[in-house]
Amino acid sequence: MNKSLLDKAKIAFVQEKYEEAIAAFTEILEENPGFTMAYYSRGTARMKMKDLDGAIEDYSEYIRKNDRNEKVFCSRGTAYLGLKRYEEAMEDFNKSIELCEYYPHPYFGRSEIFARMGDKEQARLDWEAGSKLQAQRSQSHLESQGIMFQDPNV
Repeated sequence: MNKSLLDKAKIAFVQEKYEEAIAAFTEILEENPGFTMAYYSRGTARMKMKDLDGAIEDYSEYIRKNDRNEKVFCSRGTAYLGLKRYEEAMEDFNKSIELCEYYPHPYFGRSEIFARMGDKEQARLDWEAGSKLQAQRSQSHLESQGIMFQDPNV
């Protein structure tokens, strides 16, 4: 693995120079096609560039190599949602939840699909589930930093 090239890709991504990041991740993948993180990162950069088909391609390649990451399924679902490919998006959000029911983001994605389909009640339920999980994660993070706003014994 070319660490300097990986650093270049990461820095470009963080600086929102997505074209440079995509080029660097592409070069990394030419050298090491098994480096799944580069597919995910390049896919995310493509999403930022509104290249949803390219993002789906990268996320799908990641999934072919490792189908146990809820974040990748959720990201691909979001790309499908952006293309109004609701059935595929729903499948990916459901798979993300199957892999980790405590990850809030696929609930928000499903909520959006249900809202677009006119199922306001299911949209509301998924939105509430995602919001509750996100609040719990935020509270857990704060507590891990030694910050507590509520008495856990109450």
